[in-house]
Amino acid sequence: MTQAPLTRDRFWQLADAAKERTEAIAAAKMKPLSELPIEALRDVCVQYRFFTIDYITDLALLVARLPFGGLRSLLSEILAEELGEGDPAKAHPDVYDRFLLSIGVAPEALERQLPANVEVLQGLTRDLATQSVASGVGLRGMGGECLCQTYLAVMFEHMRQNPYMREHADVIDWDFWTIHTGEEDIIHGELTRAAIDNYLRADPDVLPELARGYDRSIVAWNQFWENIFSAYVDPHVHARERHLERETVQ
Repeated sequence: MTQAPLTRDRFWQLADAAKERTEAIAAAKMKPLSELPIEALRDVCVQYRFFTIDYITDLALLVARLPFGGLRSLLSEILAEELGEGDPAKAHPDVYDRFLLSIGVAPEALERQLPANVEVLQGLTRDLATQSVASGVGLRGMGGECLCQTYLAVMFEHMRQNPYMREHADVIDWDFWTIHTGEEDIIHGELTRAAIDNYLRADPDVLPELARGYDRSIVAWNQFWENIFSAYVDPHVHARERHLERETVQ
């Protein structure tokens, strides 16, 4: 996304193409969730918990660094919603934890974070604090609001087809997914894109740094999920493939 010359229109074309690639990657990666043993599915879901927590901290840092204007006001509004708008019980990490507990995740398992993803998330926070503000807009403004919803929508689509999830659908707390895979989150993405476009119109010189930050976000986001799937999904997929191969030979 950093090819020269990079215009605002060209940037959005490349951003749209990147989002389409992300959708394709997500679709391929998330498909096994529909057949995954519930123990492994719980592990996958727990790991996303840490992204929601770190995203709020990073978004607060980005808001603090941004100049006054439309983008700062919009991201402040999104931050307030993430924190429950004054009600801690409605803060999105708490809402997500209620989902995790409702699918049988043990309370002590809520803190079991993959070391590889600690590194990924800490790297994002470090870059956000030390790189330019424009880079941070690409990293956590676009990366958080424009990429996250894409993955979550695909994740939800496959996860809810899992036999355990279907069997227990009436007792599972789906509130987090209603928020993050519905119209509200789609609107957030559209508003964020419009605010970032205005940010670029007001200061076209920030475009290369913003694009660099978005590139970094894509790499980190894909690595985050690659670590999760390598740890919890791929072993089950490979075991299933070996089982099918043995049945075919017999």
